[in-house]
Amino acid sequence: MKFALGSYDVRNIKLTAAELGLTTSLIGNGTLVTLVQKLPVGWSVKEVQIKRDGTITNGSGTTVLNVGYEGDPGVNDIVAAADIEGALGYAAVTMQARQVVASTPKAIQAQVVTATAAPSAVAGLTIELVLVKVEREAG
Repeated sequence: MKFALGSYDVRNIKLTAAELGLTTSLIGNGTLVTLVQKLPVGWSVKEVQIKRDGTITNGSGTTVLNVGYEGDPGVNDIVAAADIEGALGYAAVTMQARQVVASTPKAIQAQVVTATAAPSAVAGLTIELVLVKVEREAG
């Protein structure tokens, strides 16, 4: 069985700090947000980019973003604990799994998490998802 990459779909989701539940009093989990309502069967997340729309700082704790499929208890099976602290610009992202083809339609969700201390400055995020349809090659 051979597979070939087919169609691409790029989604840019701009979320405010309030939509993420990211406040200067947040310690723990922010709001669970849905990035894609239902990823169809045969589609996969190929790439994730996270851009800070302003400065996010946390002097004595951590502020991270998790991205995962609906039903994942930690919401982190696509991106786990991407450090989103810093100035306006892109955060470094390491994907957990590439080309995991959905076997049933699933939502893609994201959640900000802070540990130890609340952030001292918050901003929104723009999250870009590159989705790809994996198709079988004839022959």
